[in-house]
Amino acid sequence: MKSNLTEKLLSICGNSMEDFSIKNSTDEQRIQVEAELIKHFEFDKIIWTTLPSGLAEDGKTPFVATSLRISDSDNPTYKHKVGYVYTVTFTPKMYEPGEMYKPVKDGCVFGPIVYNPETFEPKQSITISWSPEFPQDIDAPVRTYEDDKQMIRDMLEKVLDNPEEYRPKGHIGCLVRFAAI
Repeated sequence: MKSNLTEKLLSICGNSMEDFSIKNSTDEQRIQVEAELIKHFEFDKIIWTTLPSGLAEDGKTPFVATSLRISDSDNPTYKHKVGYVYTVTFTPKMYEPGEMYKPVKDGCVFGPIVYNPETFEPKQSITISWSPEFPQDIDAPVRTYEDDKQMIRDMLEKVLDNPEEYRPKGHIGCLVRFAAI
């Protein structure tokens, strides 16, 4: 599911697919990400950590960062707590199973690469759909099988010429690895 916070974080981080952490961010990015996370999770403040576990500010309370998938609903709030953030990670583009093969334009869809979970073999598909019942013009010649084959070739050629126009929309997810104390 698409998340508004994920979209904001992607725009701040420059659509990088690498982990966003204190190690690979500018001060401006870090401040903007902190502000968005504080607003979303209602932390009092955020402390960036370089390790996934450690001791809190008081030097006595241990913490272990756990991962949470960001969504616009069902996220816990952490009022009056400090967030110890280890990383912000973006997922590869994901697709809803029912939407992957639904025609996008002109009855065609250029499906994303899907991996077989048993063999890890990548597969990609192009789906072309058309109606065999074309409106018949009284003066038009009778449609032949060759006409249908040429129409399918033309549709395939359009998909291959502009594959991005025929790809389904996916979404990028976001995982935040943090502890709240």
